[in-house]
Amino acid sequence: MKLSVIYDSTFDGFLSAVFEIYRQHLDVEEITPENRVGECNLFLQSFTIKTSIESSQRLKRAIINYANSEILELLQVVFRSEQNGIEMKIFAYLKKLFDFKDRDYAKNPTSDEMLPLYMIARSVRREAGDMLGLVRFNRLPDNTYFSEIEPKYDILPMIVSHFKIRFKNQYWAIYDSKRGYGFYYDKNSAIEITIPNLSQVKNATKTDNFVQLWQEYYKSISIKERENSKLLKQNMPVRYWKHLPEKCA
Repeated sequence: MKLSVIYDSTFDGFLSAVFEIYRQHLDVEEITPENRVGECNLFLQSFTIKTSIESSQRLKRAIINYANSEILELLQVVFRSEQNGIEMKIFAYLKKLFDFKDRDYAKNPTSDEMLPLYMIARSVRREAGDMLGLVRFNRLPDNTYFSEIEPKYDILPMIVSHFKIRFKNQYWAIYDSKRGYGFYYDKNSAIEITIPNLSQVKNATKTDNFVQLWQEYYKSISIKERENSKLLKQNMPVRYWKHLPEKCA
């Protein structure tokens, strides 16, 4: 009977699952993160694989050896898309990479397995780049600057380094409320956090002079006769607006 392999929703967990699929020669129909177990095919036998950092690291080394570190980074970006079935798309690529039949396969971005991954990675990276200009901070009573985001993809870890450099002398936190985690920066390092009562934190934020200045600036440069709502929505999708003070003003 074919299996539905379940893992802990992390990239290391996914690689651990792939490692065990190879090691145990499992007949797999789907690979499902535990946070979507309810969507599993009822006609498949569930098989849970625990995360092993050792197994994950071994598979990472194999990917680098058979391809390169850029391909490993690409697969991590693709994984952050969280698309349904993305695990099997990555697995299909890895099977082709490790089948030893074409040593140049990893260098072919137009292959049936690789082309979809490149397109997905492009979308994820585009949102990460856009988000650098869409994060807005409000000040908490303890002078920590707080921002809430809800990106389409799980891109928060991809943008933290930018803000560590940009605001290295400030305390700040960026929280992905869609996924329930964030990062807090203490002027030294960024620490992953969860906030049990997000509404309490949001209610504690206060609109400071900088936010008011931003709102006034947005109003002053806006020319009603030249508004292009279609272009605006292309450059600043509506799903981001509720966290932008200039659109909430």
